[in-house]
Amino acid sequence: MQYRKQSSLLVFLLVLQIILLQNAGCKKEYSCEGCFSTTTVDSIPVPPPVVGAFPQCPLCRASDDLLLSRWNFKTGNSFLCGVVSNAGAGIDPYKKAFTFFGPSACSIDTGLVMTVYLPVALDRDRFNITASRAAFYYYDNNAPKDIFISLPTSAPFFLTLESFIYATGIASGTFGGNVYKPNGDTASVYDGKFKIKLKY
Repeated sequence: MQYRKQSSLLVFLLVLQIILLQNAGCKKEYSCEGCFSTTTVDSIPVPPPVVGAFPQCPLCRASDDLLLSRWNFKTGNSFLCGVVSNAGAGIDPYKKAFTFFGPSACSIDTGLVMTVYLPVALDRDRFNITASRAAFYYYDNNAPKDIFISLPTSAPFFLTLESFIYATGIASGTFGGNVYKPNGDTASVYDGKFKIKLKY
């Protein structure tokens, strides 16, 4: 039974990654986060390809302590945050990779997805493990392309697992690196933090 649950989770995570990598090409509706002006295609407003400053979210305060099932990061002068849903954090059967995802606090149409490949297995308590193989996406369900995406071959994206407690499955850490906008320009994601409960 436990193997079946792990296999189902792994299949779900792999399907999610495939969907995220192939999300270009669909006609989507307009989302206001990260845009200043719009253009119109077939009477549907769509965001411009260049991301500017994000609107301030009153639910995202850099001074707040990071609670369980939350993530946040900075980019430019913007501070973005969100939640990780109950089904939004899982670990592969070999315990050497995990994924977490969830919507932004002030826009359910945008959110974060991260998949991390670790140099060691999470088979016991672990502290201060740096992973240089991390895939980062900041998506917009209503735009043809992701707002930000990491490209490990061009600009590494890093995650440091500061703490993982095996008995509880709670993992916390930091992340950051260079990411790409839809128009090919780069941006910096920094001071990223997460605190999640990984499901085996």
